[in-house]
Amino acid sequence: MIVMNIGFLVFLGYVLPTKNDADDAVRPKIAAALSSEDGRLVITSTEGLSKLAREVSAFWFVARHPDGRSVSFGAVPPQYASLLPIMGDIHFLDVRGEDNSPITANFAELDTAAGSLKVMYGGTVAARSYLAKVMLGMSVLYVPFTLIPIGLVFLALPILVGRALSGLKLTISRAASIDANSLGMRLPKDDVVLELHPLVDSFNSALGRIDEDVSQRRRFFANAAHELRTPIAILQTRLEASAPSPERQRLLMDVARLAQTAEQLLDMQRFGAIQAWSDVDLVDLCRKVVADSAPMAISAGYDLAFEAETPSLVVKGDRDSLERAVGNLVRNAIEHGGGTGNIRVEVTRDAAIDVVDDGPGIPKEEREKVFEPFYRTKPKSTGAGLGLSIVRQIAQTHHGYVTVISQVWGTRFRLKLAYTGADQSWPAACTV
Repeated sequence: MIVMNIGFLVFLGYVLPTKNDADDAVRPKIAAALSSEDGRLVITSTEGLSKLAREVSAFWFVARHPDGRSVSFGAVPPQYASLLPIMGDIHFLDVRGEDNSPITANFAELDTAAGSLKVMYGGTVAARSYLAKVMLGMSVLYVPFTLIPIGLVFLALPILVGRALSGLKLTISRAASIDANSLGMRLPKDDVVLELHPLVDSFNSALGRIDEDVSQRRRFFANAAHELRTPIAILQTRLEASAPSPERQRLLMDVARLAQTAEQLLDMQRFGAIQAWSDVDLVDLCRKVVADSAPMAISAGYDLAFEAETPSLVVKGDRDSLERAVGNLVRNAIEHGGGTGNIRVEVTRDAAIDVVDDGPGIPKEEREKVFEPFYRTKPKSTGAGLGLSIVRQIAQTHHGYVTVISQVWGTRFRLKLAYTGADQSWPAACTV
């Protein structure tokens, strides 16, 4: 509609003739100069009329009273002499001449000091198209039937497109929530426009292939770790039955490390996806982990303490995996805390669990690397480098995170879980 209307206006601009006449703006100046004196019509040389006579080439006008009295200004073209006697019968006059032609005239009925007079005037001012006058005359129809529909189009398009794509927005929101804990989830296409159904189907097919690949990998690692446990247990039994010796003790330590690695591999598969959500009291959980870890910490030379800002803090989560995460943080502190000082487990009101030790700390450049699988800050460490990686995995499945908090001395690990207060909803991105 916009293009068609612009084309129509350009067409009118070329088709309609130009008009060289005294502009309509001169009418007030003519009216101001006309008056009556001793029963006669007279023209007063006002400033506006004098300026008009100087600026407008061949400007003229003739005024006529209903009683037949008349007066003229300037040189009236002879072509209009025959019209002067019948001016009283004229109600409309519009003469269009060629460019720069003096044969042009307009007609108007003006209210003057001498009463209502009919005035015929003309003179070359500037060439102008009739387009503006035509558009002004068409405005009553043009505005409602053109501009209003165009305005409604701009208002309606966002609404119509928004309604058509509302289903797609839901699908995009669902796609953004898919993660490793959403195996089996597919994108809905009931509210998606028909043209996008093939795209949704292709995306769902890709999700199906990813689900199958992830499931196979999980089964492989779980089976491999499970199969390792039996020969490791047999080897440990045989070593324990052998004669005591320094070599036997070193082999037992190596076997224990293998057993721990196999168990942690099982943990990575077991806690990679939450099996069931339930209410978990973090204060009670951390108190139990501290009690279970106390003998190990004391024998390693530490004082183990527990602090909580609230007597109870219930969140939605998997108790077994959270217990394993806190336990891994405590065991990490026992192994890397320097063998002396305090280890504290702290629970804050906003569902953060801090495990703090007085050890040598972790260099800044290694604080992110420690959460990578099989990474160890000490190459000769007895651990396999999977404990902190499992903690991060558990934190992510609970829509939280684990990080190392910078401090002057020692190390502070913070496990932060998603918590919205007493009225929590089930996390949308995890399967129940």
